[in-house]
This record gives sequence, C-alpha cells and structure tokens, in this order.
Amino acid sequence: MYDTLLKRFLTRRQQARRYNKSLRTIERWGLDPEMGLPPEYNFNGHFHREESELETWERARVRKVG
Repeated sequence: MYDTLLKRFLTRRQQARRYNKSLRTIERWGLDPEMGLPPEYNFNGHFHREESELETWERARVRKVG
C-alpha cells in the first residue's frame, strides 16, 4: 500500500502536455490496444497512469521505431 504513495501518477491532461497531443488523442490511445499504453487508475473519477510505466512504454516505442 505504501508503495503507491511513493509513485507519481499523471492525469490524462498531464499526459497530453507531455506528448504535445490533445486530451481526446490520449483518450483514443487508451482505447487502442495496439498502442500498448499502461493501465489507467481511477482516483475519485480522474484517470491517471503511473509515470514510471509511461517511461517504460516510451522506451519500448523508441526501440520499435528505431
């Protein structure tokens, strides 16, 4: 339980800023299994993804493209 307190979570809006995409694009990516985004967590009706899981996803996408 305490591990969750040490993790950083990003809202969909923060993810949109991080990737320079619209909020709707982030939502669509989440619905597309081929994108392979990490799972979302619902905290009081707001959807978040763990930052370290997004970083792992980013590295995997770079390897696929490069």
